[in-house]
Amino acid sequence: MEAMEMLWSYMKEDMKADRVNNELRSSPLRQKLEKTRDYILEQQKSYKLIEEQVAIHADRKDAIQDALTRAKDQLDNLLNTFETNPPKDEESAAELLAEAEHCRRNLSSYEQELRRIQKDATDFSQRSATIRNSTVRARREFDQMKETYTAESEQRKQEYAALRKAADAKAVGIPYDLMAVYNSVKRQITPPMARLVNGQCSGCNTSQPSAALRKIDAGKEIVECETCGRILIK
Repeated sequence: MEAMEMLWSYMKEDMKADRVNNELRSSPLRQKLEKTRDYILEQQKSYKLIEEQVAIHADRKDAIQDALTRAKDQLDNLLNTFETNPPKDEESAAELLAEAEHCRRNLSSYEQELRRIQKDATDFSQRSATIRNSTVRARREFDQMKETYTAESEQRKQEYAALRKAADAKAVGIPYDLMAVYNSVKRQITPPMARLVNGQCSGCNTSQPSAALRKIDAGKEIVECETCGRILIK
């Protein structure tokens, strides 16, 4: 029973420390800081993706320009052939014209793709500028908020450290296996202990079976509430 009372005393200090720590973590300014940080990281990812797309488009533009030059040269050669060595029959003329028309279609396709690439390049440039500007603003806001948060939270951090130290002092002498059960229950529900009041768990107000009540009275083993799982103490 003495160990259980020690654990109960430890829990009260442990809960005080956790409360202050949770308040620090749930601070509106801290949440805004984290949100701004995540926004900056997301913008950086977007900017990197745009850079990758720009590189791909640059390679494609070079390839299209080379293909466009070849298609123009081919068309010029066909026109020169038509002028210097005209086809001798209708079939030869039709083949030459068909080949010339094929070159013209290729030229038109390449030119359209170049225009699309140029339009995409303009869009990429505008998006990059927007991302850079918004990221710069976000970084400025982040730095200002961080400075404010650091100043505001320093006192609470000192308070938390003092409470945690007090809790650790209360833990001295508590059996290891009892503390292990406490920490295991705490991961599932807080506070992890509850007083037994009129045969009921004060944590969830559930009446406990007679077998559990006898074990608690005996004080020889750890008894957990069958409903909420808290460690019960008389």
